[in-house]
Formats: sequence, C-alpha cells, structure tokens
Amino acid sequence: MKSQHTLTDTYTRITNFVIEQLERGQIIWRQGWNTLGLPKNIVSGRTYKGWNCFLLNFVTKFYQYKIPYFLTYKQALDMGGTIRRGQKGYNVVWWASVDRKEDAVEGAEPTNRVLYRVPKIHTVFNIEQTHGIEFPKTEELFRSHRAKIAACENIITGMPNTPKIMHGGDDAFYEPTKDYIQIPVVEQFVSDEYYYETLFHELAHSTGHSSRLNRKELVESDGFGKELYSKEELTAELTAAFLCAISGIEQQTISNSAAYIQSWLAVLKNDKRLILKAATQAQAASDYILNTSKEEQRLPVTEEITA
Repeated sequence: MKSQHTLTDTYTRITNFVIEQLERGQIIWRQGWNTLGLPKNIVSGRTYKGWNCFLLNFVTKFYQYKIPYFLTYKQALDMGGTIRRGQKGYNVVWWASVDRKEDAVEGAEPTNRVLYRVPKIHTVFNIEQTHGIEFPKTEELFRSHRAKIAACENIITGMPNTPKIMHGGDDAFYEPTKDYIQIPVVEQFVSDEYYYETLFHELAHSTGHSSRLNRKELVESDGFGKELYSKEELTAELTAAFLCAISGIEQQTISNSAAYIQSWLAVLKNDKRLILKAATQAQAASDYILNTSKEEQRLPVTEEITA
C-alpha cells in the first residue's frame, strides 16, 4: 500500500502543479525555448526527457534563468560547491524499475521477473542557484531562418514510414483510416513556422497509427471532445512543441484563451495520470519521428505501472 500511495502522490503533485499554472494563465507546454537548446543535466550532459523537459524549460523561462542547465544537491556538493541559501528546487520525475515479487513466476530467474516502471521524485536546481562551482562557458547557437526551415525539412524527410502528405484545401488534419495528412500549402500560413508547427502536430497524430506506435488514444478514438480524443490531442501538442524546440522555430499558435485553459483544466482534474502519460507518449512520438534508437531514448516508451 505504501508504494501505491507514493505512486498516486507523484501523479497528484505533478498534476496539481500543472493545474495551478493553468489557473494563473501559464501553459507549461506552450513556452518558448532557450537559445541554448533543451534543458539538460550539467553533470551527465544528458538532455531531460518527457515531462521533465517541458517543466524545466518552463522554469527557465518563468524565473528568467539564462541557461537551461540543472543539477541535484548532491551533484553540486560533488563538484565542490553548494546550493545558495534559501533557494527552492524543482521536482523532476525519474522512472524506477520495481520488482513486484508477487507477480513473478515461481522459480523464475531474476532476469525473467516482472518489472514495473514507477514515477519517483528528484529535486534539481538551476546552475544559477549554486555557489562555489565553476561551470564551462556556454555559447549561444543562433541559426538563420533558412537553417531552421532546413532543420524542419530534415525532421520530416528523416521520419521512417512517413504517412502521405497532401497539400491543398483550408484544413489541416490526419486521416487515420487512410493514413495521410492533409494540410494547406505553405503560402496560406501566416509564417513558415506556423506551417511546420501545424505539420508537426499532424505527424504526431500519425505516429499513433497501428503500423507505427499503435497508440490506443488514436486507434480507438471516441470522437471530438471526448476522453481519448482529448488525451491524443495533448500528446500531439506536446510532440509538436518538442519538435519546434529541436528545429529551433518559435511556436506560432500560442493560445492563452480562457476557453482553451478551461478545457485542459477540466480534463486534468478528471485524470491525474494524464500529463505524465501524455509527456511520455510525446517523447515516444518525437523519438519515432526523429528516428531515434531505443538505446538513445533513455526513457520507457510506455508506462509499465499499476493503476
């Protein structure tokens, strides 16, 4: 019961934080991205994944940190420094493998035991919150507009098993039964960035097709405004945001309308697991589009947990 309580508490804490920010008009997954790239751990050099990436990017922008690099209290001590007095850390989620012995097959070897992924909390600090540590100098990487658009094109052409992309008309959508994307020609958009962000969103939906990641929320969609549809939309939004960050383009469709915020507040209040699950699925969708190998992903593709 204790582990189940901890599991539920983790989901509740993360969801309540997102709800709190939405009620303040802050949409965590619709923030701009630092010119130095995605948030990463300064010690390991690894980029944060899934929910952690969105959270720490939000923290960087909200608190106006210049550099999106973080570390734990222990890592700061190991580097010969410390966290400055009075500084508050930020909770990130890491996925621990738990051996549930009651589910294991009797007499099975340890390698055959049933393992579950459960979310647990770590606290990290931005490097500007530290004292007594000399960090390597960083250089901002500015890309030209042409370079950003080339990066977008490379993402699209590099996606394996790409759905057919058809240009024309006034609507953008993914048709799962025939596995194609319909999108207006680029000239109809207010900017190139708007075009690619929209296309990234529809490509995200396409990763849910049975021939790709076979995502339940897409394959068994229950129609506009309903539960599975809403979950799929959040996954697509997070995926598009992540791909915008990778390619270096600014998101053009940021909406802080009361109706938009209220719609997500209602969904999140009804499902405490939604934001973490959607972020995990968005990471998997992004990895698929980017043709990232499982060895490079460093995150579970699915949440092997008990409700």
